[in-house]
Amino acid sequence: MRLLIYFLLGGIITALVVHLGSSGRGTLSAFIATFPVLTALTFILISMEGSSADFCEYARGLLIFTPAWIAYVLTVLITFERIGVWLSIALGMVVYAVASWLLRVAIIH
Repeated sequence: MRLLIYFLLGGIITALVVHLGSSGRGTLSAFIATFPVLTALTFILISMEGSSADFCEYARGLLIFTPAWIAYVLTVLITFERIGVWLSIALGMVVYAVASWLLRVAIIH
């Protein structure tokens, strides 16, 4: 039952973001997409179901992967008009994966 609630919450927020983004309110859509409500909900749920170590690992992971996420968004923004949305998203995901791996390796060593 918990997983269904998590799924529905994520779906509702995604639907709202898509609706706003496709109706000319991209800035508001982006604000909602990046507003930390999902992160806050995840913090709460991890604290209820996991340990403090799990909570801290999640928080550190967010910090580690934020630069990779910024690289992903920049890649999509810079390339989507030249190569199309689908290819720019795919390229952005590759950039995200590589940047994430490099950040993780740099932090471990």
